[in-house]
Amino acid sequence: MRTFSTLVLSVITIAASAQQWELTTPIKTRSEFTAIRMVDENVAFAVDKPMGAILRTADGGTTWERRIVNTLNKPVALWMWDDQRGIAVCESSRIMRSTDGFATATTTSHLGYGNFKCVFFLNDTLGWLGSDSGKILRTTDGGANWTPTSTGLTTYQYVTAIQFLDSDTGYASSYGGKMLKSVDGGLNWQGVGPFDQQVLMQDLHFYSTQEGVAVGNGGEVIRTTDGGATWDSIPSPTTYSMLGMAVQGNVVVACGNWGRVMRSTDAGLTWSVQQVGNTDHQSVALSPGGRGILGTDGRIQCSNDMGVTWSITNEGTWHTVLNKVAFQNDQVGVAVGWATTGGLEGGLLRTTDGGRHWSKAGGGGLGVYLTPTGAGCLGGGSGSFARTTDGFATRMQANGPNVAIRCTWSFDALTHIVAGGAVYGGIYRTTNGGATWTHVLDVGNITISDLWFSNAQNGYAVGEYGDDYRSTDGGLTWQAMPGLNGGRTIFFLNDTLGWTRSFRTIDGGTTWIPMPGISLGTASIFFTNPDTGYAVDGSGQTERTTDGGLTWSTVLPSIINAQIGDAAYVDGYIIAVSRWGDIYRAQVGCPLAAFTPLITDQGDTLCASGTGSFQWYRNGDPLPDTTACIEAMEEGNYTVVVTDGFGCVSTTSAPVQVIHTGVAAFNESTLFRLVPNPASGIVRVERAEGSAALLSVLDVQGRMVLEKWLGKVTSVDARDSFQYVETIDVSALNGGMYLVRIASTDAVEVNRLVVE
Repeated sequence: MRTFSTLVLSVITIAASAQQWELTTPIKTRSEFTAIRMVDENVAFAVDKPMGAILRTADGGTTWERRIVNTLNKPVALWMWDDQRGIAVCESSRIMRSTDGFATATTTSHLGYGNFKCVFFLNDTLGWLGSDSGKILRTTDGGANWTPTSTGLTTYQYVTAIQFLDSDTGYASSYGGKMLKSVDGGLNWQGVGPFDQQVLMQDLHFYSTQEGVAVGNGGEVIRTTDGGATWDSIPSPTTYSMLGMAVQGNVVVACGNWGRVMRSTDAGLTWSVQQVGNTDHQSVALSPGGRGILGTDGRIQCSNDMGVTWSITNEGTWHTVLNKVAFQNDQVGVAVGWATTGGLEGGLLRTTDGGRHWSKAGGGGLGVYLTPTGAGCLGGGSGSFARTTDGFATRMQANGPNVAIRCTWSFDALTHIVAGGAVYGGIYRTTNGGATWTHVLDVGNITISDLWFSNAQNGYAVGEYGDDYRSTDGGLTWQAMPGLNGGRTIFFLNDTLGWTRSFRTIDGGTTWIPMPGISLGTASIFFTNPDTGYAVDGSGQTERTTDGGLTWSTVLPSIINAQIGDAAYVDGYIIAVSRWGDIYRAQVGCPLAAFTPLITDQGDTLCASGTGSFQWYRNGDPLPDTTACIEAMEEGNYTVVVTDGFGCVSTTSAPVQVIHTGVAAFNESTLFRLVPNPASGIVRVERAEGSAALLSVLDVQGRMVLEKWLGKVTSVDARDSFQYVETIDVSALNGGMYLVRIASTDAVEVNRLVVE
């Protein structure tokens, strides 16, 4: 564990139920999105099969949260009736049903029909699913019960896609190029065709009971206009297999192997192809408004133009066993992980925003440390070692000692200490950046799990198997530290106060006092002041003390399926790193820099960002409103201060000037007009009278963005009564709606202007 904190926190009473963990790395390099379902323009769900997870987005795919993990019975495909009710079909012939957007789910027992591959529902109750055993199952009660139907397929002809047009007519594609049709609601199925029986069709879409299109292996596209009796082979622009398809009107987008995305704008008659990266796309979804989500191996990509263009919104992070985390300051930090069985890989993750977002930063290991200057090092198995001078924005490789390096410490760019084990275990020291090493603690095959130096001389080492040592000469020599029982973590707040898994010291480690009531599974312990500290269990359950470690109480719950390796306190948040590359973040205190809320104008309504209690002010006077949005009924300058559930008080927002009660509440002037309107460049301001005046352009929040003095007009355009003409240039303004105000000695007149 490494912590960065310069804030001395006062004791804040916080209800444990108010604190929750947020997974900051939901998408991994090994993610494969076998299915995506969009509920509307913003809400969508995705199946990440290798992770056994279902993810949810509420902003059209820009950010995702993991809703549920089912590692034993991994989901493959899903159906969503709305943003709460859904069903996922899984490997091992199981089904998950949810009524809360897959925050929770009920799982059926093994149904005995192989691995399920696809699912389709016609309405809330009538649905079908296909399996890799050639079976199609039917439900009439929303998936509570399923009955096998007669398909005529062998156990090797797995079903790839199903669609029904009504309660009677439906189609299914299967392995070996066989297309099936049912006219009795899926009770019985017959083969239709013919077409190339060697081609596997992966997905299909029927516009009507007669007209349909299907895509498959080798870029094959087939199309029917007679209900599947005959099929036309449509010229395809690629030979790469298509794995999924999405349809909105006549627009069809198909995605497949090696970055290929095909698109049709005429219901599949003609196609174009584009290269979107070079990894496989396994699923795609389109909304009626043109939002698209592309499930690419290791990343999510999105479109705003019905699939014409795509951009990466979520790049997957390492799928690794994260063992240590370290922060240089309240923004820059790294987490290091190692590879093991199950598709895991070694990797270093790096953040530059306090743990909110993480990116891949090269190869990993077991231990890592950063100094406040950015110097640091990492180590791993078989003596792998690297050092840095810039917080691992870059690294310099070197040879480490021949030991599994489990933890590291750095004094400067050249002086480092590493420790580990068990074979050739102990502690090693270098003063030349890793060119040579000295085995400074050599007492046989021991394991050291964590290091801490309270100053340049005093150092401490603990091992999870009971190996505990102390140095008073900067790590040159080490002596056994009696009175401890080892552990995975050690932390010192200053030269005298320190804590391990279940002991504390007030004399710099000379004596140690037991701490009853703390979990023996503590993976990381750290303190923000002499009284307030946190202990993070291997499950993620976090306990807090406010009396220096004498008593502890739970403030954060355990995390389902988590195996926490380490944690750190960063600017009011705990950052916990876990197996599978999962990094969690939870607020437990107030950050150093107070949050500044942002006010947005939504017509007559002002809304503030943030969560908690909202205190609004008009012209500096408090208003009775404490909700996030208020009706701005009077003119004036509005500000807001937000207090969150932890008692953290924001700064005062920037003021928003309300000129009128909403944009639509004023009467537009009949004394001047704006031509053209909408506009993107030069606008003619045509007035009915030519007296001197001040012209101001204001945005919807009442802020002036352009101002011009209008002298007494002498030029006249006599086409009509608006004969006095000036011009303004709005090309530098962002698109949107503005107010143009002309104030003379006699009156103030206002008109709307739309900038394109």
